[in-house]
Amino acid sequence: MKHNKCLGLKPIFIAVMVLCALILMPSLFKNFLTKTPESVEVTPLHYDKFVYEPVLPGKAVSIVKDMNEHTDFHYETWHYRANVKGSDGKDYGVQWLMYRIANSDNTGVGWKNAQIYTTQVVVSTEGKSWAQQRIARGGVGQAGVLMDPFRLWIDNWSWQSSNNTAAPSRIMVHSDDFSVDLRTASFGPYVLMGDKGYKVTHDLLSKASYQFSAPFLRTKGKLVLNGKTVEVQGLAWIDKEWGNDLVPEKGFAWDAFSIHLTDGRTLALNQYHQQDKMKYVTGTLAARNGSVINIDNDDIRLYPLEKVTLLDGRVLPLRWVIEIPKYDISLITQTMKKELWLPFWIPSWEGPIRVTGSQMGVGFMQLTYD
Repeated sequence: MKHNKCLGLKPIFIAVMVLCALILMPSLFKNFLTKTPESVEVTPLHYDKFVYEPVLPGKAVSIVKDMNEHTDFHYETWHYRANVKGSDGKDYGVQWLMYRIANSDNTGVGWKNAQIYTTQVVVSTEGKSWAQQRIARGGVGQAGVLMDPFRLWIDNWSWQSSNNTAAPSRIMVHSDDFSVDLRTASFGPYVLMGDKGYKVTHDLLSKASYQFSAPFLRTKGKLVLNGKTVEVQGLAWIDKEWGNDLVPEKGFAWDAFSIHLTDGRTLALNQYHQQDKMKYVTGTLAARNGSVINIDNDDIRLYPLEKVTLLDGRVLPLRWVIEIPKYDISLITQTMKKELWLPFWIPSWEGPIRVTGSQMGVGFMQLTYD
């Protein structure tokens, strides 16, 4: 199948060998560079010996300023997802996820820059997927973030805007097997997650991050898949997050859902948990008129309806029930393609979903499991 070729190890190991030669095997990558993607552990992302800015409530999150990178924090993500319909009649999912990770709390220039960038782009439809990951050191022009206007890039992949916000913007990705060219515009407000952008990810574990979203987006453009051009258009969603606890310890995982409902509202849910500890769910229910309802842990029942065995033997919960009685929401999720385990730097299952029940809708689901 095509996605097996695109997820092959050759591009990843080329990037790894370059890193080995040029940055002399920093300890952050020790385990990553000596294992195949399927066996990557998240323990190299620990940062106990470094000092970063704390994530505290009361900080003013600015949609205009905070699309920029925050190198005083350990990690950062720029996450784009689009559910689009193709001119060939097929439904497609398009994903861009860029991580910035600091492997030191020191400021350096050139090859001494402490920032590492990794970007994964995935295009999927029923039965097929195309995916690639790229990794680069900051400070030498290979990857980075600029403002006035906003531009995010790694090699010849770019995400850029005419201003300092996420939209209007254009994503352009080119690889041997696929390319993406999408223009995205806003038709509704941005959403500050949690308490004005301060999002508690787990109450008992005292974990938090800063996050805002642009869930009311339309996108159109073209995909080139194995030499065939498909015109597409549909709905998109952008999340921007930064903090210090991306993967705080082995066994920690999250289940994330971003859903466009047919009544015009958007639903974002994040469930954080460890294997033997209580799960904690947070979320928002947002409307185009600017109203945002924070979903508390006690308001929601989120549980798997069915587990599915993938071709590699991995067993994952790919169908879920989402119940929020307080707001008359009762949904069941359904994946468009089950074989979307992505063996990247931070391995996860991520792909487009449909929802049925009290509302119809489309969206994305991301699962990180050992």
